[in-house]
Amino acid sequence: MAKAKKLPSGSWRVLAYSHTDADGKQHRISFTGSTKAEAEAKAAQYANNKKRIRYTDLTVGEAIDGYIHAKEGVLSPRSIRDYTRIRHHDFKSIENKRIRSLTSEDLQLFVSDLSRRLAPKTVRNIYGLLTASLSLYAPDITFRVSLPAKDKKRPVSPSDDDIRRLYETAHPKLKICLGFAMCGMRRGEFCALKYEDITDGIAHIHADIIQDKNNKWIYKDRPKTGESDRYVKLPQFVLDLIGEGEGFIVYFYNPNSVTQAFIKHRNRLGINIRLHDIRHFYASSAAILQIPDIYVEDMGGWRRGSSVMKSVYQNNIQSMSDYYADKMNDHLTKIIK
Repeated sequence: MAKAKKLPSGSWRVLAYSHTDADGKQHRISFTGSTKAEAEAKAAQYANNKKRIRYTDLTVGEAIDGYIHAKEGVLSPRSIRDYTRIRHHDFKSIENKRIRSLTSEDLQLFVSDLSRRLAPKTVRNIYGLLTASLSLYAPDITFRVSLPAKDKKRPVSPSDDDIRRLYETAHPKLKICLGFAMCGMRRGEFCALKYEDITDGIAHIHADIIQDKNNKWIYKDRPKTGESDRYVKLPQFVLDLIGEGEGFIVYFYNPNSVTQAFIKHRNRLGINIRLHDIRHFYASSAAILQIPDIYVEDMGGWRRGSSVMKSVYQNNIQSMSDYYADKMNDHLTKIIK
């Protein structure tokens, strides 16, 4: 934008670019003010408004594509892969609509249609990508949309007996993975763990195995979050299990194949839990053992003071829930008697 010039009258004027006509001639609009700052502010406001108008002429699909491209340098490859998958499967009904013509009714119908087919959490993830994309290009436009209620689940961690049976009967290769999972590691973390990362029985968790946007498994030399870069003291039974060597310890699995092997194993035993539930077991056991939160957060890679560990990972272990219920009932019985 050109700078303001003082006129003979004492006012200030800025000539802001408007457009170029079919003959290649540039057209400008004049903005004047009593001060230089006032004139330049008017011109800047015009330029910003014109830019917003141009952006709202984008289609929803173009806005989402632009958002994903803009975030490729700062988001994890997995996030970009998930966004790309969502983009190509879930926006067909509105992807050709222009942002300027979108209404709250359009988006409510879109969300309602998704809700008939998909879980509430999935619908919220899809709508989250949509609103983030629209906010990037049209931050002044707001919509009022009701989202499906979150599923209310009562998560229960595996019992000590579940963990013991799973571990003792597992194939040696899967047993290594279960040993790491019992120490609070995520599957991508223990798949990325190398023998050189373990010193004097302490594992340095600093990497991850993830899928990029092309679904290729890659080694990422930094973990899921900053808090995930941590040191974990391994129990002796895990150290004995992995022994000594070079390179990747879990060289025989990628994260998905670990999960598939686990599912087959747990189905044989009739234990209905997920592999990630073993991380829940880790956090819940720590709570029962009354280990202070700051140590559990450090060992498990949770952010200090985060509610995630308590609200998501520390769940009831059913056998312990029964134990404490019986303990409370015994106490009440003693009072009555």
